Amino acid sequence: IELSNTNKQYQEIKDELVLEIAEIDMQLEETQEKIATLNKMAEVLINLKSEDHETRKLAKYDFDQMNMTESIMLDRLNTDILKLQQELGNEINKYEEIARRLDLFVKIINTNKFTVLKFHENALLE
Repeated sequence: IELSNTNKQYQEIKDELVLEIAEIDMQLEETQEKIATLNKMAEVLINLKSEDHETRKLAKYDFDQMNMTESIMLDRLNTDILKLQQELGNEINKYEEIARRLDLFVKIINTNKFTVLKFHENALLE
């Protein structure tokens, strides 16, 4: 992170980083919800083939509630879940990278403030 950009105030840079983190956080939440839904759908498909009558009955109810169609295949759901998990991993990596940049930015600002304060303190002592 370079602070040589004279057109931006430090607060603007921090706000941009925080906004990026918030956007990725929303993407993470959305992806997690998709994975949870697909996991539930997979569970329903598995339970539809259960030997237990009550389990099948509940699965049929969930199947209808989720508006699932007969064409949904467990293999397809697993593939979609794996894709979303990979996407989630990528989003987490982006999130962590921006969080590191924000942390570095704060450290740079704090170091600069400390240096300026020390400079003023030394100037006053002279």
